[in-house]
Amino acid sequence: MKYCTKCGNEITNEKPFCTCCGNDLRNKTHNKTNEPNKINETESGENATLGTTAPVQNYTPSFKFSKKSKIAIVIFIILIISTVAIIKVGNSLSDPNKLVTRFEKDVASNNTSDLAKILYSSDSRLKVDSKNISPLLSYFKSTPEYFNQAIQNLKDDAISPKDIKNLNLTSGNTLTLANDGKNFLIFPKYKINIKPSFIKVISSIKDVTLSINNTQVGKSDTDKSTKEFGPYIPGNYSVLANYKGKYVTLSKPYPVDLIATANGIAEISVFDDMRYINISSDYPNAKIYVDGKDVNVYVKDATQFGPINNSSKIYATYVEDGKTLKSIEYSITSGDTDLFLSFENSTSGLSDVKTQLKDLLWNYASYFVLAINTNNISLIDPYVTSGSGLYNAQRSYIPRTYAAGIQENIISTDITNYNISDDNKSGSITSSEVYNIIAKDGTSSNKICNFVYGFKYNDSTSSYKLTSITKAQ
Repeated sequence: MKYCTKCGNEITNEKPFCTCCGNDLRNKTHNKTNEPNKINETESGENATLGTTAPVQNYTPSFKFSKKSKIAIVIFIILIISTVAIIKVGNSLSDPNKLVTRFEKDVASNNTSDLAKILYSSDSRLKVDSKNISPLLSYFKSTPEYFNQAIQNLKDDAISPKDIKNLNLTSGNTLTLANDGKNFLIFPKYKINIKPSFIKVISSIKDVTLSINNTQVGKSDTDKSTKEFGPYIPGNYSVLANYKGKYVTLSKPYPVDLIATANGIAEISVFDDMRYINISSDYPNAKIYVDGKDVNVYVKDATQFGPINNSSKIYATYVEDGKTLKSIEYSITSGDTDLFLSFENSTSGLSDVKTQLKDLLWNYASYFVLAINTNNISLIDPYVTSGSGLYNAQRSYIPRTYAAGIQENIISTDITNYNISDDNKSGSITSSEVYNIIAKDGTSSNKICNFVYGFKYNDSTSSYKLTSITKAQ
């Protein structure tokens, strides 16, 4: 019989391989018979005397592997290789420096959707999305040196990332690379944390409407109010303050840099030049105007008047003798709490006009009676506008009175009322005149006359002249 030289399995058929261990049997089988082995002639005599012995089996025993065992071994090897590969790939993908590179590329390409995935805020009130991160991107574009510094800070963080739950929110860095748990319970996960920022608005007056980046956020409810808005993603913002009061309407933008704030809070004051003032005047019944607008307030009622700001121009008007007097116009300066509206210049001008009109009336009356007594109408020419209604009336009256033998003398003239135009160029005066009338028979009597004279300023003579006359009511 034949046996496998490796495992000793009996070979029953002429097969090239052992059915047990797969050994190549070609020319390698071992014959086994019941005949005694022949002693090699070269063996010693001692060995020759042993006689017949059992055949020597020349093979090495081996374990048998079933098909399932082989499959299990292969699967185990594959799992080991796969696990090693996954660990290497996972560690490579979770390298924090790759997150920094990804962030840098997203900023350069303006990839806001991907940035929203890798950015995070520990403040749950701060919404991080592709729209809200625009101020930060805008800041990076306008300030490249800051962006370069931010990238370097993130690279420094990647050396030893901190736990995102234990970050110091008062840190000076706007962005911090931090560990945010595990992926698949094994690999570290990283995100870039954004420090939340706030805007504190101080308003010196009540009812200021506030908008941040074109979104209305609130209103000051008291004078000297303080309101805090946020959180916001750091960047450039604009706070628009609007105020509409009784006396002024204001709208002013205030730029805010939330990157530059060390503690994450930017503080601004709006309309800090607004104030209340006490107004007085030499004409308490004068009406107040702010920026040319009649605010329907009299000086006597203008205690704690306002609020108004430094750009406001204030004056008052008062009507006297038909002429509208105007005070000096003032602009409020910083620190002013009291304002005196002086009419000195206006009253000085009015006084000068009144003096000229008083002289005009006296001179006219004096030369008028002289013109009657001498029948010389030309004597009133310097005081009456030629061709006017008054001039034509006196051209008829003077010679008629002279022919009647009547003589007149002026005793007094007084102006009882003025009505002067705002430009001082025209108007009317009401007079009370006392004349002594001497009849042809020599009898005399005093006569009081009340007239309303019209007047105009003559630019060629730089003087006032009378233009009309009517009896006063």
